[in-house]
Formats: sequence, C-alpha cells, structure tokens
Amino acid sequence: MMQEFYQLLSYEFLKQKSSFTHPMALLSPVLAGGLTFLHLLFRYDYLKSLEANQGLSSWTLLMIQHHFVWILLLPLTVTVLASMIHYIEYSSNSWKNLLALPVSRAKVYLAKWSIVYISSASMICLNAILMLFIGHLLGFSEPVDWILILQYSSYQLVAAFSLISFQTFISSVIKNTNVSLAIGFVGVSSGLFFAQSQQVAKLIPYAHIVLTLPDPTIDNNMLLQYGLAFGVIFLASGILFFNKKDIC
Repeated sequence: MMQEFYQLLSYEFLKQKSSFTHPMALLSPVLAGGLTFLHLLFRYDYLKSLEANQGLSSWTLLMIQHHFVWILLLPLTVTVLASMIHYIEYSSNSWKNLLALPVSRAKVYLAKWSIVYISSASMICLNAILMLFIGHLLGFSEPVDWILILQYSSYQLVAAFSLISFQTFISSVIKNTNVSLAIGFVGVSSGLFFAQSQQVAKLIPYAHIVLTLPDPTIDNNMLLQYGLAFGVIFLASGILFFNKKDIC
C-alpha cells in the first residue's frame, strides 16, 4: 500500500535529519553557484571576447562555465548521499529492526532510493534558481533563456536517475561504505574522460552527468535513452538483490 511507502519515506527523512546529508545537498549548489559567479565576475569580458565564444548568449556562456563545476559537485554529492543512507543502518545495527517491519523489502529499498533522488532533484532545482540569480547579479541584458535552463535541469534529472540507481545498487551490495564511496569518487573523477567516447559514455552512469549540457556537439538524445534505460535496469537490479540479500 502507498501509505506504508509514505511512512517509510517519512521515517527515512527523520533519520537523515541527524546526519550531514541535508546540509550537503544545500551547500553543493550554493558552492557551485558561488564559484561560477566569482569566475564570471572577473573573467566575463575576457571569456566573451574569445573566438570560441563568439555568438554565444550570456546565458549560454554562464551555463557552459557553470557546467564544469557542477558535473563534479552534483555526482559527488549523489555518491555520498547514496552511501550514507546505507551506512546509517550498518553503523547503528538497525537493519534487523527495519526489516522486521510488516512491509516488503522492495518498499524499504525504494524509500531509500527515493530519499536520494528527492535530495538530488532539490539540488538541481536550486542550481537552476541560482543560475538565474547569477545572471541577474551580473546584469545580463538578454531575457532569461527559460528553454535552455529547463532543458539543462531536465537532462540532469535523467542523468541523476541513472547515477542514483547505480550508486544505490552498489551501496546495497557492498557493506563497506568506504568501498562504495571509493568506486563513486573514481567514477566521478573519470566521468569527463569517459564522456570523450560516445560508445563508452552511454554505458557509464558517471558520464551521463557530463552529457547534460544542451549543446549541438553533445548527443542529448543518447543521454535520455541510456540514462532512462540504465536507471530502470539498476533500480530493478537493486530491488531484486535487496530482496534476497542476507543482512545481519
């Protein structure tokens, strides 16, 4: 029943209140936005004068410059969030109590997955708001490019779906949180490298974040297809494994 799932979701939110996950989800877009603002405050005219940026609108230039910071902070935060929701259970030895509740394991897993996705979606929305704020502070003369910002945010929601499903899956498979974090950190740091090849990028969830920039040189349709497909595959795999896993 949906009521059981909502109760589990509320329970997960309460557990996260005592951790640093909520402050991290808030600070990540603020940090990215602050770095982008300072970067453009001092280098906007120079960047605008570069031949490669000729013809770009101020909003497009802002998004491109911001993207290089955000493709690191967003997946890193997702990695930590996905690992922490499982670490809390292991560190407090509360798995048995949680799984003793009269609800299915699938709902328990989905509740944990949902917490990470809701937090990530909130970060993505806050990131979009901060980009609008940065454009206002820098005094952009062009009207807000709503289509560009909405596309960027929508692509990130798809990429986050893929990454969260994968990272939650490995966090549930591997009891040692340090190992799942290490895998995530290596994946994030290598994401830009993986994205250089279309054949490799579509198979690596960490590279999907890099492909979220709305740009003619980037195949965003590939992101939508493989991001959704891998998100479903890893989410289903995580539920199946969690149903069978012997947790002590």
